Amino acid sequence: MPELVQDACQFLLRRDGAPMPPAEAATCIGAAMTAGGRGTQTVETASSWLPQGTHTVEFTTAPEFSLVLVNPELKLRITAGAGGGSVDTGTGKIAANPSGTPEEAYAAVLADAAELTVNPERVAALLAGMSSLDVDYEAVLNGAVRTRISGIPPVAPEEDADAETGSPAGAGEMLPTGLTIWLDDYYRPVRLEIAGRARGITSSITAVTTGWGVPL
Repeated sequence: MPELVQDACQFLLRRDGAPMPPAEAATCIGAAMTAGGRGTQTVETASSWLPQGTHTVEFTTAPEFSLVLVNPELKLRITAGAGGGSVDTGTGKIAANPSGTPEEAYAAVLADAAELTVNPERVAALLAGMSSLDVDYEAVLNGAVRTRISGIPPVAPEEDADAETGSPAGAGEMLPTGLTIWLDDYYRPVRLEIAGRARGITSSITAVTTGWGVPL
């Protein structure tokens, strides 16, 4: 295990039985994903940040972050990374620009959503945003023993409505209502489940990662 990951993941290495501090989990998993270097992810979405369906993502986390998401059935191709992002739905590539045309702004939303489960900074932010994290060191996934981290957000789903308007807090933005991550022996995510809600609509993402690179 890379030294930087060992330093960042002392809580897990000790197999501490207490709730894991969100900030410590964020640092640990972020470091582990960055050390992984690259991977392939299958993302299944339901009424989610991304169009509903099954998407394949090829990504790198080092030396810099990048991704290519494709869904042949939807004729969808999304890219994101240090050089910017783009979306192609079969009619030509549209640059991701939140301050641009409506099409460019929507492309920016999709490119941003595509990063959620593969960008170490985004996964770390999800963990850091939880109010508490429980760890199971003996969780079984597909016949293998994995470390599982389960998170509870600060605001319970039934409490996320604005007191005056009754609208979901941060309407238009997805509010995570649950987070579960299974980790491999190097503390890299092999399965990530996110539940969320926006404008009263329940959404979910399940991301399964394979082909992690040799730890740096």
